[in-house]
Amino acid sequence: MKLKQVPEDFVVRELNIPNFRRKGQYSYFILRKKNWTTDRAIRKLASVLKKNSKAFSYSGMKDKSAITEQYVSVFGLRESDLNKLKVRDIFIKFQGYGNEPIGLNSHTGNKFEITVRDLDKPLSKIEHFCNYYDDQRFGDIRPNTAEVGKLLVQRKYEEAMKVYLTKPFNTETEVHKNFRNKIEVNWGSFDSRLIPDYLTEKKAIEHLEKYPNEFLEAFKMLPKRILTIFVQAYQSKLFNEILNEYVKDNYGNYEVETVLGKLAMTDKKIELDIPLIGYDFINNGELKEIIQKVLDKENINLENFKFKNPSYLSSRTVYRKASVEIKNLEIEEAEKDELNKGKLKQKIYFSLGNGCYATMAVKAMDKK
Repeated sequence: MKLKQVPEDFVVRELNIPNFRRKGQYSYFILRKKNWTTDRAIRKLASVLKKNSKAFSYSGMKDKSAITEQYVSVFGLRESDLNKLKVRDIFIKFQGYGNEPIGLNSHTGNKFEITVRDLDKPLSKIEHFCNYYDDQRFGDIRPNTAEVGKLLVQRKYEEAMKVYLTKPFNTETEVHKNFRNKIEVNWGSFDSRLIPDYLTEKKAIEHLEKYPNEFLEAFKMLPKRILTIFVQAYQSKLFNEILNEYVKDNYGNYEVETVLGKLAMTDKKIELDIPLIGYDFINNGELKEIIQKVLDKENINLENFKFKNPSYLSSRTVYRKASVEIKNLEIEEAEKDELNKGKLKQKIYFSLGNGCYATMAVKAMDKK
């Protein structure tokens, strides 16, 4: 099975309708993009419109290798300013004004239109799937965010920075592989000219260029939203491992592939909430043995999820449903895949709640 073989294969539209007004300090618009991460697209908009990127707010990150639509708010710009924008593969549609920025995770969900390719047989129609975090959470090009997060939690800041800046993956471009190898070979003698301006790593290495041993301070040069992703990714990895052990013990129907390995899957509804473990976690529920097994393997101290510097990295425990419902699922008939000889393709439509992964839903439909 192949997802996102071309960007047009994966279309996602955010379900979020802010309260529009005829006047207000904030302008709201729909951002439609292709081959841009949300963060890079916002930074590009800020540069072209001559605004600080902090003036822009949005609910959540959207895929790069896809066509995505999401609501964005910006402080201090008018409709006439936005209409001047011209950037390749970025389109905006003004919606109205308001007096509040769009909040993090304020959207209710997403609507998907996906073409699944390279199939050996048609997809199965299912109603539920295990609510795992998928590759986007861990980096589908550089799947190292959870590893960086664990090292940050353990206060191993230099090791975390080395994982972040070096150790290239085969999924990266040759340009990216080359500069990461050069940084690793010359570790301790940092040169920001090696890194393209559009990468967030640039901010970290610019600091290390001046202060070679200030690894925590270098991390703090990254946008707050990006830095917190590392710790959240590690929490997500722990969540996946706990859910995986539970499904293996109680269901174990089939497996799905992820960048971090195989996970047990079932299409049965699981009435259970699983923790994203933080510093205040108390292990006394029905998953006690499974959670303790995972924590022992990781060899971490829960208190390490509490940060004094920077305090915004501190993570309390929250809970996430073990399985979720696929809403409004429609599956078209399978047909020949013009991009993969001898294989099938199939178009599907469905909606998911906020924070759920469409790629994981599709993997669950591909029963072996």
